[in-house]
Amino acid sequence: MCLTTSCEDMLDTKSLSTDNLEYLTSNPTDARKMVAHVYSFFCEDTYTSRMSTNWMQNTDIEIGFIAKSQSENTDRRGVWCLNMKQFNDIKNCWDNSLKAIDFANQCIQGIENSDMYKNGNKDMKQLHGEAYCLRAYWYWLMCNFWGDVPFATTPTTAQNMHNDPRTDKNIIYTHLIQDLINVEEEMQWSDALTVEYMNRDFALGFIVKLAMFRAGYSMQADGTMARCTQTGEEYTVTYMDENGVEATASSADDYYKVAKAYALKLIKLKDRGLNANFKEIFDNQINGCNPGNSDVLFEMGFVPNSGGDIGWCHGLSVVDGSKGAGTTYTNLTPSYACSFDPQDQRLPVTCANYRWLYDEKQAAVDVWGIQPAKWCRLDMKTSVASKGTGINWPVLRYADVLLLLAEAENEINNGPTATAKEMLKRVRERAFINANNKSEMVDNYINALGNYDAFKKAIIDERGWEFGGENIRKFDLIRWNYYSDAIVNTIEWMRDVAMNYNQLENINGESIYNSEKEIEDMNVAPRLYYEYINGRVIFENDYFTYRDQSNSTYSSATTLSDNDIKTPNATFEGLKRIGFADSFISVSSTNPETGEAYGKDENGNDIKKGTLHERVMYSWHGLTDGALIKGTEDISSLRNKVTPYVFPIPTDRVVSSNGVLSNDGYAIRNK
Repeated sequence: MCLTTSCEDMLDTKSLSTDNLEYLTSNPTDARKMVAHVYSFFCEDTYTSRMSTNWMQNTDIEIGFIAKSQSENTDRRGVWCLNMKQFNDIKNCWDNSLKAIDFANQCIQGIENSDMYKNGNKDMKQLHGEAYCLRAYWYWLMCNFWGDVPFATTPTTAQNMHNDPRTDKNIIYTHLIQDLINVEEEMQWSDALTVEYMNRDFALGFIVKLAMFRAGYSMQADGTMARCTQTGEEYTVTYMDENGVEATASSADDYYKVAKAYALKLIKLKDRGLNANFKEIFDNQINGCNPGNSDVLFEMGFVPNSGGDIGWCHGLSVVDGSKGAGTTYTNLTPSYACSFDPQDQRLPVTCANYRWLYDEKQAAVDVWGIQPAKWCRLDMKTSVASKGTGINWPVLRYADVLLLLAEAENEINNGPTATAKEMLKRVRERAFINANNKSEMVDNYINALGNYDAFKKAIIDERGWEFGGENIRKFDLIRWNYYSDAIVNTIEWMRDVAMNYNQLENINGESIYNSEKEIEDMNVAPRLYYEYINGRVIFENDYFTYRDQSNSTYSSATTLSDNDIKTPNATFEGLKRIGFADSFISVSSTNPETGEAYGKDENGNDIKKGTLHERVMYSWHGLTDGALIKGTEDISSLRNKVTPYVFPIPTDRVVSSNGVLSNDGYAIRNK
């Protein structure tokens, strides 16, 4: 592989020479092959189908709904419901991450010892910077999944096998930030290179992101969530602030200033407008990559029929299409879909209540199956195998940096500054660029954010609307220490809207049906109605539009199954329906577990009770275990409970460490 300025889909795997490190990193051509091998670890299932996609649930946005019977599974469903147990995928991800890091360390050492690098060759400098960025990214992933992890900055050798103990993640973040500060100026810009290589745009942006994580919360060894309180040498970086003055950062709060300095540096040196067409960002990834100096700072450059699972296990589902098939493991929560403003252009790009059965036939999906619609394999120009689509994956976007700067400003100044509001405005202006309520949703909305709390909530919301389905929410919730709150908010929202639309009242801890209870229009659809025309699902109402199902127009709507649609030459007239907000609770006159009738009320009518759906009860089982039993409980106390997100270190690796590693602490449920 050679350096390029076009989209070449860099993540391809090649067998490497067995020649020594000195030779393999002596010149740009061979050093590129070495660095390319570090990229190749992204092609493994450990990243494409695990660490980047279906291990990023369950949050208030990305979700893999699970049933009660799956809540103790030793597989990905255990990960989804925050009740993960030891299984091979965890070991493989641990091992692959450390292999990638070790190979990056080899590249760093070899390049730094090469004459061409010492003599200032620009391509060797770029490769040197890429190796540091790759190491930083892999360590960032490991710290977010496993908490404190072993840390090594030199290659494994026969003399040093790196049987290292856990290192405080804040020491690791500090070291990585200093590394990138030291190398970013030797790297090349994305418009001179490609967004499929880690470039200077990315290095600057990733300093910002790492600094925000260094400033934020994380899981501690004692199982609590806390910010770093250490300020010694290992926790300190030296950097140039936005005025060009040398400064140091040691405390957690100091790192907000680091984030601000390097966000402003990127803006000053390489500002760019946001693409007015939000969907085009992801269309570019489906059939190539985004251009340099654009919305995406770095995206994983996968190869068709060789790498990438976007459109296979993540994205708009295709059951059987000419471009292959794939069913998403990740859906989006209904509370998230309903949180958008209807005129936000990001909504239809992000959330869809249909999937493709064939190239020309859609099928509506219910509330449990809201699809992450940014990528669809049917939009590919060429046919590929079902797995290994070659669709690129966004790692860091410019909008992310703008919002991180806005957040950092709010933290530094205990309230929003003009700069903070301007950064938020840039992102929201793109979202509402074609909306007739643009002034209300941009200027009026931002002007009303007058204090720290209001602006912080706005940032939490905006990052959700901007990055839904891109699987960064889990890590954001961790650094904000907002994970448990987000889960409680999501469950309470589903329960509240379902109680309303199903005419239920909480009486002595039971959901009792009351036919006299007035239904409130909560700007949420209890059901979605649609017509099926020429293979397309044409919705009559949207997420925000209530329809009275007792009205004859809607009460006569019928359901439409996949098998009905698959019938050759079949046509379907009349209004169809699928369940939405009313589906979270089922209402019956009989106990669903025993089948026994609840009896009659004082007027001789059947007593009906509501049962909270087990997908609401168990999809966050690691947090809600013991707190949600009947489904009517007050779960507000869970806001003060730690969400157990940290993975156990693989048992084999704990054993082989001879006591150096353990799974003690870190709120790990299953050791």
